[in-house]
Amino acid sequence: MGVFSRVFRLCKADLHGVMDQLEDKGLLLKQYLREMEESLKNKEARLEQIARSCGRIQRDLGQRHQQVQKLEQDLDLAVRKEKDEIARMLIRKRRALQGGCEQLQCQLEILTEEKAKLGQTLERQRLQYDELKIKAAVYCRQAEQRQFEEPAAAVDASFAWQAPSEEEIELELLQRKDALRQGGAS
Repeated sequence: MGVFSRVFRLCKADLHGVMDQLEDKGLLLKQYLREMEESLKNKEARLEQIARSCGRIQRDLGQRHQQVQKLEQDLDLAVRKEKDEIARMLIRKRRALQGGCEQLQCQLEILTEEKAKLGQTLERQRLQYDELKIKAAVYCRQAEQRQFEEPAAAVDASFAWQAPSEEEIELELLQRKDALRQGGAS
């Protein structure tokens, strides 16, 4: 390894170290949380869009099934009265409607599956977001406390017991709920 490449690598490492010191980790953490929340909102909007599409398809399917039933009645009447041309036309129409119903049913099944998967993903990511939000609040509060504490005022750790914060309690509660859900799903 040449001298110049080693010097370059040292400068690059030192530059990264300086940049790390300049970045406010609390601000970055808050930005990441905002981006996560935006992503969750987009997924929720997609889930709502899928739900609306499923509703439209179900209404359309209901209407088409009613049309098929009406055609069945008309077809029975045409057969009883021996109107073969009308019966043929009604059979063609009924088959076309049934084919459309099959396609809509297939689309509905695909959308329902996508909706279920997205719902599960969204629920899992929402829980992760909530956990990270609590952790970030704890981190920011601790960083703020460290900033104002004087190093000389350090207390012996064996005597410095503190009650857990509300964020820590919420975090443990969320973790236990998640573990219970995962244990129940198995």
